[in-house]
Amino acid sequence: MYILAVIAAVLLGPESENADPSEPVENEGRPVEGPTAVVAPGADDSAHSPAVVEGGEQTASTGAATAVSTGGKPRGLQRHRLVYKNLTAARYNPLGLINEFTFGWRMQLVNKNTTLFKDSYMALKAHTFLTPAFGRVGPMFELQPLAVLNLQVIYSAVGYFKTFDQLQSLQSPAADYADSDLEKSTDRSYPGLGHMVTLSALLQAKVGRVALRDNPKFYYAAFDLKSDPVSGRADTVYYDQTLDILQPNQSWTTTNDLDLLYLFDFGLRVGARYTYTHAFYRDSMYLPGESTKNRNDTHRVGPAILYAPPKWRAKAAKRTGLSRKRWYNPTAFMLVQWWAKHRWRAGQDVSAGVPYFLIGFTFEGDWHP
Repeated sequence: MYILAVIAAVLLGPESENADPSEPVENEGRPVEGPTAVVAPGADDSAHSPAVVEGGEQTASTGAATAVSTGGKPRGLQRHRLVYKNLTAARYNPLGLINEFTFGWRMQLVNKNTTLFKDSYMALKAHTFLTPAFGRVGPMFELQPLAVLNLQVIYSAVGYFKTFDQLQSLQSPAADYADSDLEKSTDRSYPGLGHMVTLSALLQAKVGRVALRDNPKFYYAAFDLKSDPVSGRADTVYYDQTLDILQPNQSWTTTNDLDLLYLFDFGLRVGARYTYTHAFYRDSMYLPGESTKNRNDTHRVGPAILYAPPKWRAKAAKRTGLSRKRWYNPTAFMLVQWWAKHRWRAGQDVSAGVPYFLIGFTFEGDWHP
């Protein structure tokens, strides 16, 4: 939900257009390209992310398990591959800029040329998430047992650089964290180190030209936050610009992105996204005498547009020997959402007419073989 990000938070992802090696072979000895599972825009936002953009990877990598023999020469994809994916995104309201990169080993799980199983895999990857205000780095485990389900676990060591008024921590979830409040308290920002765990489950389906995707995520954060100089009480929350919420320290926050898209033949996908964010605060996180009612939940909704021209996909997904092209599935995306509920962005500090705006570009590839 980033300086950015997209998203992931904001993350958005393309419809898979990768070929299945067990399909017929065309004139040049390359398998026929054909669609598999559809993946709609993703949030972590992305930035969320961006994310665009916490999103972690929002698009599942694709590919079949075995190679096809053509004229005595093996063609197609091997079961074990080194793959990578890159996402860059920028957003407004709140401002953000991110680059998210993953690289690692992927293994095909089921050798079946069926819609459900031809893109089943597990993967171990390195994951980085970099913004002008902070960086995250750590291992990532990904499991896609079926084309309709993708699961991810990411552990990240997090470091704030004390740029762009970050990191700012507060004594209570009831504290003010509007953009204007954060700008007035830049002397409160400080560099910080911590840890974050991200759990993600992606459910996706396609019926005809309509694609549906639901992506709930859970974030656990733990930082060594400052203490109040008078009372000595440690701060209990900090402003997470990726999720645009007061993140509880040593506790969880959840987001959910629901996407509905219509797919056109010429590479355009148009639809809508609904995003919900909620933090799990403990009563002990509030100051004595404060109401423990959570007022920080957010809701936003609006159009989503993705564009991956067929010429881009056809040229980029072409095979070379036993591997895919080193660069394929390039997709540009845009997300415009209005804040249906936000403590500060629905007219209180920022006009309700100003939307959350995200643009970005993502691509992936095979590093080896």
